[in-house]
Amino acid sequence: MKLSERLTAIAHLIPPGTAVADVGTDHAYLPIYLVRNGISRKVIATEVREGPFERARANVKKAGLEEFIEVRLGYGLTPLRPGEAEVAVIAGMGGETIWSIIEKSPDIVNSLSAVIVQPMRYQPKLRKALMDHGFNFIEERVVKSEDRFYEIIVVRKGDPVSYDEIDVLVGPVLKKKKTPEVLGYIKARLDRLFYRLKELEGRNTISAANARESLMREIELLREVYENAGLPDGDKYHREAGAKETSPGMG
Repeated sequence: MKLSERLTAIAHLIPPGTAVADVGTDHAYLPIYLVRNGISRKVIATEVREGPFERARANVKKAGLEEFIEVRLGYGLTPLRPGEAEVAVIAGMGGETIWSIIEKSPDIVNSLSAVIVQPMRYQPKLRKALMDHGFNFIEERVVKSEDRFYEIIVVRKGDPVSYDEIDVLVGPVLKKKKTPEVLGYIKARLDRLFYRLKELEGRNTISAANARESLMREIELLREVYENAGLPDGDKYHREAGAKETSPGMG
């Protein structure tokens, strides 16, 4: 079984020998990979829908790993008891859904050594919620798979820490990284923001003005991170972005 680059990156953030909870397991591909590769000795996989639950159970049975992987039906982490898992993986969902899962199971979350989240959208909203509720950011990575970038975030409950706007937007760990994946991801985000600005051309409503102001602030912060990477292309992109920003009709 070949795992996607996204799930493989998540798998290799898990310390060997760890008991894992995989939330929204779908086909149970991640639990099967973890056990087969000696990363986890025990996985509890949860699914809220009957169809994926049965599919996951069938895949685990076919793999002959029922002794090591238990599939449970229920929402998020609610099928677990404190102490059954050391690390939880909540991947492939929107940031708001991920936060809802975390928020609904405080006893389970507090018993974990780490929570690995991989939001498909609303990443800043998720980060803000985690920060506001005393989660510490242990690791953040960007992985590119099939021409799409994915953020992977590792957190654990701890003492509250002060964060700034860039921490929320990009991530307190990610903002310090200078890998091609991170820089490519930030550039892709900037490109999307400039596209959204272009869509606002000629619109003179209050809502359009507010949206434009919000987009410009986000662009300013992302450009700061891009330039601080210290790569020659950062200056080049800064000049190109500035030219786009001041193009006719941008208000």
